[in-house]
Amino acid sequence: MKANSYVKVESLEEAYELVKKSPFNKVLGGGLWLKKGNVNADALIDLSKLGLDKIEDKGEYVEVGALVTQRAFEKSEIIKSIGHGLLSEAVSHIMGPAFRECATIGGSVAGKFGFSDLLTALLVFKTTLVFYPSGEKSLEEYLKEVGQTKEILTHVRIKKCMAKTYFKKVAITALDYPIINVAIKRCPKSGHYAVAVGSRAGVSELAYKVNEYLNNGGTDFEKAAGLIEDMKFADSLSAKADYRKHLAKVYVKRGLEEVSK
Repeated sequence: MKANSYVKVESLEEAYELVKKSPFNKVLGGGLWLKKGNVNADALIDLSKLGLDKIEDKGEYVEVGALVTQRAFEKSEIIKSIGHGLLSEAVSHIMGPAFRECATIGGSVAGKFGFSDLLTALLVFKTTLVFYPSGEKSLEEYLKEVGQTKEILTHVRIKKCMAKTYFKKVAITALDYPIINVAIKRCPKSGHYAVAVGSRAGVSELAYKVNEYLNNGGTDFEKAAGLIEDMKFADSLSAKADYRKHLAKVYVKRGLEEVSK
């Protein structure tokens, strides 16, 4: 892509005014997916002076700045402490370390990429997003919204949890986009389950029928996995919809067995 100008903003207000000014003004994360695109920009908006590159323990939740790199997120001891390291594991499957040194958490989340391993893992936690100027909303709500927001994503907030977890990515090679990915969380104290499936091909989504069955006392994991039928799957160059659905059923069942031991 090409850009007519590059602006290192001094405030969120300045960034937001630029975004509103033109649909061709683009906020930079790591810039990796923008670089691969073929849509030119009027202005590239750099947020690097705004202090959005920190991971902070806020007590009940962990707050991740939008400019934290995937590699910093992956290696953070704070992130590893959430759900027995599920989030760190999920990010470790994304391309190679050099890619993760550049790609940002904010860019990965805001982009709503259908192949995202990170979004699938975040969905099983109580994850909220902080936008300027409107404030906080759930990740689940954001992913259901149509199109891209014109607001500025500043932070990702993840509620702490010591749950048993499971993550699986299926891809042709380690550096390929996933054919399917599955994340599962089970809180031992409450027995509450959360199952999410991504790369269907479509943005990650909670498996609502599966979760409803399990959280209403269902114990047959094969039956629970079969409820994946209610999720939408699509063909892509890498896999057919039926194959994706089959893989999802297999790994949801295996994951449920694993977190229930």
